[in-house]
Amino acid sequence: MAEVILKNVSKVFEGGNKVVIDANFKVEDKEFVVLVGPSGCGKTTTLRMIAGLEEISGGEIYIDGKLVNNLPPKDRDIAMVFQNYALYPHMTVFENMAFGLKLKKYDKKEIELRVNEAGKILGLENYLNRKPKALSGGQRQRVAVGRAIVRKPKVFLFDEPLSNLDAKLRVQMRTEISKLHKQLGATMIYVTHDQTEAMTMGDRIVVMKDGIVNQVDTPMNLYNKPINQFVAGFIGSPAMNFIDVNVNKENKLSSKKGELNFSLSAEHINRLKDHSNKEITLGIRPEDIRLEKNINKVIEIEVLADVIEPMGNETFIYFEVEKIQFIARVNPSKELKIGGKIKLYIDEAKLYFFDKESGNYII
Repeated sequence: MAEVILKNVSKVFEGGNKVVIDANFKVEDKEFVVLVGPSGCGKTTTLRMIAGLEEISGGEIYIDGKLVNNLPPKDRDIAMVFQNYALYPHMTVFENMAFGLKLKKYDKKEIELRVNEAGKILGLENYLNRKPKALSGGQRQRVAVGRAIVRKPKVFLFDEPLSNLDAKLRVQMRTEISKLHKQLGATMIYVTHDQTEAMTMGDRIVVMKDGIVNQVDTPMNLYNKPINQFVAGFIGSPAMNFIDVNVNKENKLSSKKGELNFSLSAEHINRLKDHSNKEITLGIRPEDIRLEKNINKVIEIEVLADVIEPMGNETFIYFEVEKIQFIARVNPSKELKIGGKIKLYIDEAKLYFFDKESGNYII
């Protein structure tokens, strides 16, 4: 079973800079897990500690049931795909993919078999005699993945492998890596700062911030049941709208200047009973703000459209509520005008509430 377990893993650099703090999570055998978070959150350092490229400061890492804290990378049975491909320019595609196997003294026939097999899986059969400079960015990335595949490791590690590709190629390669995971049935850990990549590729996602694992869950649970305001704001595109509001004794919820003011439903009253007459943070996803009143319980607001972005199959409306930028993600409409008044309807069942001090989701 090629599972990976991190128990209280931490990393402290010189000067006491804590990059990873007590990371705890488990990657099941054959699972695709994505580490996601903003730049500097510790996700790449975590991946490098799993690979053995970075020494851990505390905790334990297990691969396939074996404690690997003191094992060098070559003995961990992992393969890593880097952001910059790291191909040898003077070698052909075949030679690049075969290099690691030659170092391990594999038989020539076995090397040919593995490289040809990987080339077929990745659609590189006709490029094996070319050198990297004769390949596109996507093809070079496939070679880097192929070099990992031929080793048949227990665990594949990907460090932002698509960040150097253009937008269209990223989408294509995203699909190919997901297909590859299903085809190989391998354990994969993938690092990205792109939450769209995380949501579309991962069986589960590890969301990190400031070296701390905030939540580990499936993409839809992260979207629907975020543990705190950071996760709620990070997962989803465009990001969730936030505004501070007060819950008064009459069970009305209002923003500071009263631009957002409505009565709470019985369900929300019960949910916020411990926050009566307190300030909390209200979260509203852009896709839960609509132009049509086609649901039973809605909150109606009238706003001025600052910016309108037609995207073809949808339109983004930018507006302000008490000088806070909001975004609505709505169905396309020809009637929208910049600077014009627009009636919008918020789905009352889709409101998110967060504790003002801790940022935790109010269940």
